[in-house]
Amino acid sequence: MAQPLTVTQPLTVAQPVAVTQPVTVGAALAAPAQLSEADLAAKGLDLFNDVNLSAGGKASCATCHFSTGHTNNKTYVGLDVVADGDPNGRNTPTLWGVAERSVFGWAGQAATLEDSIRGIIVNRMKGPEPSKETLAALIAYVRTLNYPANWQVKEDGTPRADASAAVKRGYDLYVNDGGCGTCHQLPTFDKKSKDDIGTGGKFKVPSLHAVSSTAPYFHDGRTGSLREAVKIMWEVYAKKLESRLPTEDELDDLTAYVGAL
Repeated sequence: MAQPLTVTQPLTVAQPVAVTQPVTVGAALAAPAQLSEADLAAKGLDLFNDVNLSAGGKASCATCHFSTGHTNNKTYVGLDVVADGDPNGRNTPTLWGVAERSVFGWAGQAATLEDSIRGIIVNRMKGPEPSKETLAALIAYVRTLNYPANWQVKEDGTPRADASAAVKRGYDLYVNDGGCGTCHQLPTFDKKSKDDIGTGGKFKVPSLHAVSSTAPYFHDGRTGSLREAVKIMWEVYAKKLESRLPTEDELDDLTAYVGAL
């Protein structure tokens, strides 16, 4: 007679297995959803204000550039504010129009926007190496930062028909006797190469767009006066080419044009 089966081990019920492989549609893999450019830029704005990008949570990108990307008008050595004119200082540029720049950083050390942002996070902010996703989001955000509209100057840098007489005269000086257009080339008002203008080495030629609100001027913030900066640069140009110096009225007109950019 058959003996009853004795169960010595507990019976187990098969557990569901978590699916970790990509879901397939037919024979093709379903690609992960991509963020729209607007959503990526919104993520970039959050990161722009995130102090975790720096060592010890000391600063975010917005510490120096505000959330609008504009300059806070201060001069820094690393993350420390120093007096304007400090030879080791670097004044904070605006990020408006940054997508149009030819090179990045006062020393022109970064050839791309990605290199520039990474360098600021790692070298200046002493933060961790940013991921490609972080850099992509930050780039998407700063690319949305455009210059404010200007009623006196067209996009190509020429004065509008209803611009003031001083701005029109200043434009003529800019492209002719003042020699400004040699380095601050229209329509971006910068150029790719670096120049030595006697301020302590070769530095990037900054864009002059919105320059009326970006004081102090030059890499070390040595002057807070736009008129003084214009005067210094005309003198540099005149010395190189052995040309004439401006009159006081010409300085006023040239400053009016540059200030309208």
